[in-house]
Amino acid sequence: LADVRTPEDWTRQRPELRRQLAFMLGLDPLPEPPPAPPVVAGVEERPEYRIEKLVFSCLPGMHMTGNLYLPRAVRGPAPCILYLCGHRTHPRGAKTQYQDRVLWYPAHGFVCLVLDSLNNGEVPGWHHGLQNLNRWDWLSLGYTPAGLEIWNAMRALDYLETRPEVDARRIGATGISGGGVMTMLLAALDERIQAAAPSCSTYTVGDQAARNLLRWQCDCTFYPNVYRLDYPAVAALVAPRPLLITAGRQDPIFPPSGAREVYRQAKRIFELCGARDSVRLVESNAGHTDPPLFLRESRQWMCRRLHPD
Repeated sequence: LADVRTPEDWTRQRPELRRQLAFMLGLDPLPEPPPAPPVVAGVEERPEYRIEKLVFSCLPGMHMTGNLYLPRAVRGPAPCILYLCGHRTHPRGAKTQYQDRVLWYPAHGFVCLVLDSLNNGEVPGWHHGLQNLNRWDWLSLGYTPAGLEIWNAMRALDYLETRPEVDARRIGATGISGGGVMTMLLAALDERIQAAAPSCSTYTVGDQAARNLLRWQCDCTFYPNVYRLDYPAVAALVAPRPLLITAGRQDPIFPPSGAREVYRQAKRIFELCGARDSVRLVESNAGHTDPPLFLRESRQWMCRRLHPD
């Protein structure tokens, strides 16, 4: 980002940086979406909301699952949160591990769609090919599971635009760990995300390498970086839309030094875009988790930007 000194510089460089990021994720050009619409596989009724269990067709032979929470008290199109799960494997699906983050939203007037992550919930597939399966051919193939997860999220956005309960002009994304990485990448590539709040997931490549942390990371953290595009540029691509970064000072795999450098570089781009107040970094003494401070900050961030009522 050192070459970006004026708003005109950013206007000129931004489309190419976004194209490079999409290419490295296998999303340039975008795949053809399957014609099959999502299927509602079941419904759960609760006092404050209704849950629809969704199954999406994303690629031929590939499906993705999600739970759509519809608040009962809302009349007319409502703001929506797309919650991208991290990588906590559980027999009942990764979605069950994040309900404490999710349930606040439908109880406060938001529609909320929770997506399972690849290989950690109901979606089969390999996720840790480089980390522990010796799939070094993934590098020469240009493959990263991050591309598949971002494509799944884009398909979910397509679906949300068809739902009368959702105000498609007020969709935000959030998630922790791997879900936070996906939040940042999705917001960088898809401007339908109007506010983003990635948690415990922000880094620079140099900081990760210097601290010998790469071996602990899921494959989706890093894309095949043929364009040498570091994470501050990814965060800058979110500008001028609101971006809240939360980082734990005791986080062993995403230490705050990386988040601070991303924030420092991205903030300058936000300022060039006239959006100084649209980017923020919040730290706590927590580790790799969402303490009450992070949950409160991200919820307030979404309310101020998407749901001021």
